[in-house]
Amino acid sequence: MCVNCLSRRRLAQLAFGLTAGALAGGMPARAAIRAPHVLPLVMLDPGHGGHDPGAIAPDGVFEKTITLATGLALHKNLLATRRYRVRMTRMRDVFIPLEQRVADAVAAKADLFLSLHCDHLANPSLRGASIFTLSNTASDKLAASIAHDENSADAAGTPMAGVSPQVAGILASLESRATKLGSATFSRDLATSFRGVIPLLPDPQRSANFAVLRDPSTPSTLLEMGCLTNPLDETRLRNPLQRALLVRRITDAIDTYFVHFAGRRVAG
Repeated sequence: MCVNCLSRRRLAQLAFGLTAGALAGGMPARAAIRAPHVLPLVMLDPGHGGHDPGAIAPDGVFEKTITLATGLALHKNLLATRRYRVRMTRMRDVFIPLEQRVADAVAAKADLFLSLHCDHLANPSLRGASIFTLSNTASDKLAASIAHDENSADAAGTPMAGVSPQVAGILASLESRATKLGSATFSRDLATSFRGVIPLLPDPQRSANFAVLRDPSTPSTLLEMGCLTNPLDETRLRNPLQRALLVRRITDAIDTYFVHFAGRRVAG
């Protein structure tokens, strides 16, 4: 059978709802059709980089430095489990535009996207991690403010190549429903894994229109690991042992997500 015929057949299946079983079960369409022997792909996105330092602590520590150090440690820890393939949007101090980070996740066909950041809040007494998912309207003023800070450039959704706008719209709608559910599930898994061990902001699960989370096909979350404007959080985030604890808790959350939500048996 020709490649074009296969593509049309796949599009028809998606467009007319034959992926409903996967959607009802909470599995993203992409995960439902992956060969069972292929490990899920986790895309890590250390925020900022290069000429963009991100938040700057009162004593001059850059957000980009902490996000990269944490991302590299998490990359190593996830690979060591032998349960995942892992890629990063950057592995050194370089600037990557927001739209390129989204495009990288799309091109890699990532099964989960995690963007790592640190807060810079007006109130220095606020401390703790917070977890964000995508929404058109921010869940609260704090979420709106953080999204505004992180969105240094607007990133439009990546168009689907080789299909009509009508079919692309249907596919995006089908995928985005499962994607939103996956994103919300992983957000909850992170909050649960952190609770009692990693400090959390009040109401740590929030949502806003983050440009870097706009891939409709990949469950995505943005993790603010702590507040660089708070001395206790800054000390925690600069400490390699504390970052190692954070990495272990993130890994636990990823394990929980793929075992329970994505319906995959994780070898261990």
